[in-house]
Amino acid sequence: MAALDIEDRISPWLRRWSITDRSQLDGWLANMALRTCDTDEFLVQAGAHSDTLYLLETGLVRLFYTTPDGRERNKAFYRSGDITGPVSAAITGSAAPFSIQCLEPCEMISFRFSDLRAATHESPQIANLYSGLLAEAFIRNEQREAVLLTCNAEQRYRWLLRHEPDLPTRVAQFHIASYLGIDAVSLSRLKRKLKA
Repeated sequence: MAALDIEDRISPWLRRWSITDRSQLDGWLANMALRTCDTDEFLVQAGAHSDTLYLLETGLVRLFYTTPDGRERNKAFYRSGDITGPVSAAITGSAAPFSIQCLEPCEMISFRFSDLRAATHESPQIANLYSGLLAEAFIRNEQREAVLLTCNAEQRYRWLLRHEPDLPTRVAQFHIASYLGIDAVSLSRLKRKLKA
């Protein structure tokens, strides 16, 4: 697709970050690409080296860790308007510690983290976006960590319903149970209790 098409598609997201000076975006935009993925397709597999980030236009993805015995533990879910990717791996040049899998058909704009970082030297607006994205990721992770470490299962489920109310209708119950740090049977019991 032409760069103009990508620029048109990314414009609403850039406006959200108050980026209005397009003249300094050329280097970053030139290397962006449109990508579509099917359900169950992987964007990243744990252990791979990648500095690609994804701005989701449609769909839903999950980030998950795999334990040594092969069990999957869901870390986060991202949906349209979100940026996801192995940021810590991109910053450190290390392998991705988690996998990213599409749970729905997805359309996204992909770009290299290194291109975004390089653009921060050219544009104060991109520098603000960069620091804002890192701050958002830090806050999101800190809030999730607090819920997992300080709340019981019912409180965690209520938090999910308040902060991510779309998940129970979009995601299989076993994925939600993993995300909440409980097993699927406990989640079923909890849901029955809350309906009573």
